[in-house]
Amino acid sequence: MKSPDNKLSPREAKTYRLVLFRRTFSCFGTGLVISAIVGGIYRDRMHFIWALCAAGAILIACGWFEYLKMTDSLPFFHNRKQKKIKTPYAWRKEKDTQRHKPAFMQKSEDFEDDLTPEVTADIEIFSEKRRSYALIISRIAAGVLLLVASFIIPQ
Repeated sequence: MKSPDNKLSPREAKTYRLVLFRRTFSCFGTGLVISAIVGGIYRDRMHFIWALCAAGAILIACGWFEYLKMTDSLPFFHNRKQKKIKTPYAWRKEKDTQRHKPAFMQKSEDFEDDLTPEVTADIEIFSEKRRSYALIISRIAAGVLLLVASFIIPQ
């Protein structure tokens, strides 16, 4: 599917943008919820803003460490084991043994439905390097969004 000059086809580019969007706003939402919990515990808007800044800085640092890990710049990071690709739910033999977790935490292959490839973002079709770049970009983008949101909120 990939062209020889290592560029993505239009369909793959659309899927890659969907993966980036999903991961970025997943990290952004998590940081926002944690910051709201911290602000609610202290019942102060200033603590909410500080928690937003802290979450943004942590996400940017995580993106930076992921980049250093990808380029083998840090000796204490080791490559993890390769995960096996999961079989889609419709092709599994034992369908009655399911993990009990909320629907928003499940992936598209955990459901038996007729979703088209255009609306699902399958990250496994990309190389490991592109997946790492997607993780780096999404974490840094979510961190920047949280920092910008902390500057916009009035004290």
